[in-house]
Amino acid sequence: MDKIKIGIVGAGAIGGVICAMLAEKGYDVEVAKRYNSDINLGGLTGLEITGEFGNRNILVKAVNGVNGFTTKKDVIFVLTKAYDAPPVAEQCLPHLTENGIIISSQNVMNVEDMLSVVGADRLFALIINWSATRYNKAKMEVTRAGNMIIGNFGDKSQKYLEVVQRILNNVAPTEISNNIIGDIWCRTIINSCICSVGALTGLNLGKTMLIPTTKKIFTNIIFEAMNLAKTLNVQVKNYGSLNYYDFVQKGFKAYFYRRKMLRVLRRQNGHFVSSCQRAIENNQKCEIDYLNGYFVKLGQKYKVNVPTNKRVLDMVYEVERGERHMMVENLLDYYLRHPKKYLKVIKINKEV
Repeated sequence: MDKIKIGIVGAGAIGGVICAMLAEKGYDVEVAKRYNSDINLGGLTGLEITGEFGNRNILVKAVNGVNGFTTKKDVIFVLTKAYDAPPVAEQCLPHLTENGIIISSQNVMNVEDMLSVVGADRLFALIINWSATRYNKAKMEVTRAGNMIIGNFGDKSQKYLEVVQRILNNVAPTEISNNIIGDIWCRTIINSCICSVGALTGLNLGKTMLIPTTKKIFTNIIFEAMNLAKTLNVQVKNYGSLNYYDFVQKGFKAYFYRRKMLRVLRRQNGHFVSSCQRAIENNQKCEIDYLNGYFVKLGQKYKVNVPTNKRVLDMVYEVERGERHMMVENLLDYYLRHPKKYLKVIKINKEV
């Protein structure tokens, strides 16, 4: 077993499961509580893990905040919301050993912000393809099994990849990516579809996919994102059996491929509840800026039109501000159904 000191920031479902399973394997792990997490403090706390990874009750070390870490860490996992991750990572830096690294969950796109704080040689990206839910106190249920993907950004950090992989294999099968940006784009695109529509309707993916307009919105979001990827020379990885490049081809073959893939998406992930939806329901800021908002920002920078992503972003902002309710009728919005006409509205607003 590696003699590695590990810190975990973010005592939610994902952080709790990773912390418990590494502690069970004998790793020296401390989890730092943030805000009003339900996790108990007092040196040691019990975490109950149930579900797809098996049932276990494990004692872990818990501290109050990053500054409560009792030793410097070789690895710190930053498993917070995307908008919190950069300031949290900056707070973690003094608590790293000389060669210590930060591993950030990257199922949405905040790489640039994290790199500006941590630097390429100390930052690793973690994509998590399993799901967990936290209940009262310190009980977490793994609701869907899956693997993880780890990748790095700097040449000097290459030597740590196998070490990180070995650590994470104790939680779930973990593969090393040779194109981590392409993997992050893959998740950001599909999460931009699922999370935005969930935030607009308040329904899970299975129910929203029964609405014909949803398929058009998903298709437009993917086409716009892939147009940006082409502009930036990003090689987007597949999302399971979904090949984005086949999805955006022209012709009847591609049309039927899109229909098939959208059916597969609903069948395999119909139970998904949008993380943006949950955040809004809990009166929290959602991560839409790092999903559709990321593509809007790139579109503005590189002069690429992304009207569907822009309209979705603006509508989710309205839901966050309480100016719009979560409801199915949002998917019938005129500009969502006619995104090119929204370009004219945006242009007029800029001129005014």
